[in-house]
Amino acid sequence: MRRRIYIISPCRKEDIWRKRRATFVLPQMSLAILASLTPDRFEVRVTDELVDDIDFDYPADLVAISTNSTNAPRAYEVAKQFRERGTKIIMGGIHPSVMPDEVLQHADALLIGEAEEIWQKILDDFLSGNLEQIYRCTTYPAPESIPSGRWDLIHQKRYYVPRTFQTSRGCPYGCSFCSSTQFFGTKQRCRPIGNIISELKAYKGRLAVFIDDNIVGNTMYAKELFRALKPLKQRWVAQSSIDIAQDNELLRLAAESGCAGLLIGFESVNARNSTDVKKLRKAEQYAEYVREIRAAGIGVHGSFIFGFDHDTPDIFDSTIDFVMKNRLEVANFCKLTPFPGTRLFEEMSAEGRILHQNWEKYDRYHIVFKPKNISAEELHQKTLEAYMKTYSLGSILKRMPPKLQNILPYFAMNISYRLGSKRLRRS
Repeated sequence: MRRRIYIISPCRKEDIWRKRRATFVLPQMSLAILASLTPDRFEVRVTDELVDDIDFDYPADLVAISTNSTNAPRAYEVAKQFRERGTKIIMGGIHPSVMPDEVLQHADALLIGEAEEIWQKILDDFLSGNLEQIYRCTTYPAPESIPSGRWDLIHQKRYYVPRTFQTSRGCPYGCSFCSSTQFFGTKQRCRPIGNIISELKAYKGRLAVFIDDNIVGNTMYAKELFRALKPLKQRWVAQSSIDIAQDNELLRLAAESGCAGLLIGFESVNARNSTDVKKLRKAEQYAEYVREIRAAGIGVHGSFIFGFDHDTPDIFDSTIDFVMKNRLEVANFCKLTPFPGTRLFEEMSAEGRILHQNWEKYDRYHIVFKPKNISAEELHQKTLEAYMKTYSLGSILKRMPPKLQNILPYFAMNISYRLGSKRLRRS
């Protein structure tokens, strides 16, 4: 009889996006990849608690829990319930990788780092009854070893798109608040383009979503990728640095290959925050680059963070003005969050500015540190106001894209954020 493995991504019950069908929730690639790495001699089940309930009655032999800092308390609750049934628990993800001693109190084993090169050994040890406490991936997996993923095990109809795509791992910027580089490294590892094209040819969705930290991090690779994408006539969106606007050929190729929109981490319009935001530009430069991107027919989804040490009370109005003047199709506003394992967390801990380690509040919406030049109350209220002003109906209509085929999806995304901002006020 095949042994049963249950792969779970827990979710806080108060998450404002949990089980919201009218939102742009994306399926988690880590779950699909771990399932793909598991050989056929195991029965595999996958649950993302963001969209489905966990089946605690499932007779799993091994439960693998994908754990980040925000969902860590919920992960511990899930682990406790399964361990009471005698089920072995292994946890992996960013939080176990940076807080192993804490996590090991709630699990039988930890996977530190990426799974591709070590998951098979973990399964062999489990079958032989010799499961070790800590498995550490000491090298970053080669990009060609990254599989396509078992997306058939994902409840695809619960998401905005049935699957996501990834061309690379790693980001060179090293921003103080980012935990991604702690896990994936600062060197970008690019997958073979042929593998990506094969995945896209089999894809039936209208829109492809790439989840890379920066799809244009390697310019030569990105140009080759966009040339290969063009014949597919597949519309796509991705996260990108603003640098794409500095290379006319790169921007043109992206547009010609079907790029409908880019999520750009502006992070701040205050140039003094460059110590924390390594990719920061002046607001005037940002405005010029946004015009270039929108002129190419590509929508801009801007991401901003409030609460940096050089932020003063005027940062909120100046950010909203930037969004409106440059007609960003979408914008999201987060509170600065010093995630464990980041340089920001270490610095704030040394300064005595961390308020607590209740990880479920480390969600970019709650304040978990002492701001310098803004009161905590003002940071909270003004962030909410930024959402309410940006997602008023008048603001939404003013920021609609000029390209007709992009109007409906961006309007729907704005309405989703409008609903989310109302739930945020009640959270």
